[in-house]
Amino acid sequence: MHWSMVASFIVAMWTRDSELDRLIHIYAGYALGIILLARIIYGFVANDLAAFRRFPPSLSRGIKYAIALVRGKARNHLGHNPAGALAIYGMLLLGAAAVASGYWAFEYDSDLAKVLHHHFCYAWFWLICLHLFGVLMGSLAHEEFLVKAMITGCKTRRSIHEPFSLQAAGITLIMLLIRILDLINRLFGGKGFIGRK
Repeated sequence: MHWSMVASFIVAMWTRDSELDRLIHIYAGYALGIILLARIIYGFVANDLAAFRRFPPSLSRGIKYAIALVRGKARNHLGHNPAGALAIYGMLLLGAAAVASGYWAFEYDSDLAKVLHHHFCYAWFWLICLHLFGVLMGSLAHEEFLVKAMITGCKTRRSIHEPFSLQAAGITLIMLLIRILDLINRLFGGKGFIGRK
């Protein structure tokens, strides 16, 4: 579900300004809605680390964890850490709001819905950027590549003699920075670095 959601989000953001790709954008939005609904249902019925009861939202614990992470004193968690938990709940809520407002805008051609959809989507985008930054910081702080665990579903401990490579984390950061710079350039009236039809 995680990577299907990532792919659908990328497609939806990539096609957001193109009239030629409008149907692709809409289908990506529907796919996101289905995946979000499935993830929310799974969060209530699961018995594994994806279960909501395994990472309840706590603003105070999330802030404390983030401060400890910056100080290099954060405790490693097998599942979602308290800051990650807040990001997950925020992304699920913003995602649901983005999909609902997009549906409203498409089906009823509402100007208010279009404005809300725009703001919900960009708030979701920036929270995803913050989430990626947190994943990178967690990877560095705990000397493990968390994205690998998101792909394989297995979180492995690094042996004491095994060197920690920043290659994959570095590539992720570079891609994220390029995308953020492209967005900032477009927000200030530029054509962006990444071409669109």
